[in-house]
Amino acid sequence: MLEKQKHLGWGGFHYLTGFAKQLTDLMQDRGIRSDEQLARRAMGCQSPGARRVNVHARTINNWRNGRSRPRSSEDPRLLLVMKALALSEAEAGPLYDSLSHPRAKESASQRGSFTLNLKNFSLQKKPAAAAIVAALFVAGVISVYGLGPHGQEYVSEIPPDQLRLSKSGFVLPQSDSQIIRHAQLDALSGWELYVARNEIFARYGRPFVQPSSVCLQRHFDRWARSEANQAGWYVKRSGSPLANDLAYTNAAIIRGYECQVRGGQYTCNGKLNPCR
Repeated sequence: MLEKQKHLGWGGFHYLTGFAKQLTDLMQDRGIRSDEQLARRAMGCQSPGARRVNVHARTINNWRNGRSRPRSSEDPRLLLVMKALALSEAEAGPLYDSLSHPRAKESASQRGSFTLNLKNFSLQKKPAAAAIVAALFVAGVISVYGLGPHGQEYVSEIPPDQLRLSKSGFVLPQSDSQIIRHAQLDALSGWELYVARNEIFARYGRPFVQPSSVCLQRHFDRWARSEANQAGWYVKRSGSPLANDLAYTNAAIIRGYECQVRGGQYTCNGKLNPCR
């Protein structure tokens, strides 16, 4: 079973949005019960012929408990872990962003002239301080999730001429029963790759609630099962429903193809976004 985090620092609200906590939460959402299980899955995501990278369970445990973090967002061990988790762009963004947050051990001058000593005051006794903390937290959420007037603009509809579906409503109907081959992906548009990667998890009822995936939710809602549409396959569920290993493997294959062959991934902003 996953161990509870033993340490999380206070830097840029690292406790609330820190890499360690997010990684553990994502592992739990995916039904991964141990660091060893994630390490094995990450090792299995390596491309044939590529330089072998060792992902140790000890490293993942250290990341989750705040003892260390990836060297950067390009750390090859982190990239393999991300492939193994098969994260959506809405899930991957905050995790990557948390790597840029300052550590607790940094000095006050490194963090800026304004600091909060959370051990030496009570929010109940200092409402002004409480208001400041609340404001900073909201600002942090806006920064992490891209909300606000300067955030991304997203479309609500996937262009019909960019999406070819089978009669059952899938880009890749066999993605739940067969390993995907690159030859199957070569003929797909950027939009089709985006839908194909996410329909793998839509089969399990995953909801797509972030602004960056509103067009996906609208697309899958058209294939929702109801009294009027008994043949529908999409049954929206809350949270992050668990999928099997084949699903995570195929999602990782598509993501690798998007990043390495196409040079990026589509989201509902309708653009090719560089992989991080």
